[in-house]
Amino acid sequence: MPTNQYEYYSKFEWSSNPFTLNISPALMVGYSEQCNSLLSHVCNLHKFASIIGPTGSGKTTMLLWLRSQLMAYKKFLPYYIPKPPRSSKNLINIFKTIVGFNFLDKVRFKNLSLFNLSEFISRKIKEKQLILLIDEAHEASFTNLEWVRTLSDSIPNMTVILAALPIFEKKIEVELPTLFMRITTKTYLNNLSKPELESLILKRIENVDGDGLKPFSSNSIDRIYEITGGFPREVIKMCDKLIKEAALKNIITINASFVDQIIHPLPSQHIELKTILSKKQNQILKILNEEPNLTPSSIIDHLDISTYKSKNNAIRSINNILKRLLRDDLIQRKKLGNTYVYYLSPKSKTLFVEA
Repeated sequence: MPTNQYEYYSKFEWSSNPFTLNISPALMVGYSEQCNSLLSHVCNLHKFASIIGPTGSGKTTMLLWLRSQLMAYKKFLPYYIPKPPRSSKNLINIFKTIVGFNFLDKVRFKNLSLFNLSEFISRKIKEKQLILLIDEAHEASFTNLEWVRTLSDSIPNMTVILAALPIFEKKIEVELPTLFMRITTKTYLNNLSKPELESLILKRIENVDGDGLKPFSSNSIDRIYEITGGFPREVIKMCDKLIKEAALKNIITINASFVDQIIHPLPSQHIELKTILSKKQNQILKILNEEPNLTPSSIIDHLDISTYKSKNNAIRSINNILKRLLRDDLIQRKKLGNTYVYYLSPKSKTLFVEA
C-alpha cells in the first residue's frame, strides 16, 4: 500500500480501506422487505424463488447473506453455487459435493445419473431441507434449468433460489414456462434510497474501526447518490476512488465540489446533458433506466419503429445510436451469450434520480 494511503487511513483510525469490492453479507444494508420475503419462502418450504436485479444491485450479497442466516439452523442445508451448472455431469458433481459421496454410495449408486439423482439426494439429506442458491442464473442453459426443476419436483424438501439479471424472467417465461410458473416468490433489487446509501458508507467505515462518516461531508453523500443512482457496487467503487484521490491530495474533507472534480462533470454541464441528447437518445436512456441489460432487438420492442422502412433498418439505426452513447460514456455493455446487453453508466444514471 502506498505510504500516503496508509497515513491517510490512520488520520481516521481506519485499520484498512473500507471500500474494497470484497462481498461481505455482514455489511449488507437495505432490502429488508426482500430479505424477509426470502426467509419466509424458505421457512414455509416453498420451491422456487428469484432475486432479480441489474449488475451491481447486490444479488450475490443477498444470496450469501441468506446462506449465513440459514446456516444457523441444523434443519437447513444451504449451498451457494456461483455459476449455474454447464452440463449434466457438472450438475451431478455439484450434488456429490453438497451431500457427500462415500464408499457405500459408490456401491448403491454405481451408475449415478440424472435419472436416479433425486433418489440419491433424498437418501442423503433425509429430513434436512436442501436450499440451492444459484447465482448468475441467466447464464444457465434451458436444459439444465429444466433438470433442476425436475429434481425440485421429485425432492419434497428442496428449495431453489435463482439470482439473475432482469432478462432472465422474459427468457424463461417464453422458453421455460414450466419453471416460470413455479417461481412463487419474486424479489426485485433496484437501488438503495439515500438514507440506505448513507448507512452503507457508515457501516463500511465502522467495520474498519472508523467513527462516523468522516471524511465524507453531508453534501458529498448527496452527490454520490445522484451520480451512482444508489446502486451498491457503484457506490463502493466511487468511494474507493474518492478516498484514493483524497489521500494523494491530502484532502481531509470530501465535499460535493471534490466529488465533481474527481468523478463527474460540473453540475452545469450535467444539467445541460439532456438538452444535448437527441430525442431518440433520450428515449433509449429512459428505456435502459427502466429495464437495464437489453439487447438492441429488445430495445426496438420498446420503440415506435413505424417511421423506419423495416425492422432491420431500425436495428441498424439503434446500433448507431448505441455506439454514440457508448462513446460518450452514457451507457455500458457486456457480453451475454452471443450478443451484447446494454445498461446505463454511472454518468447517465443521475439523469433519472431525484436528489
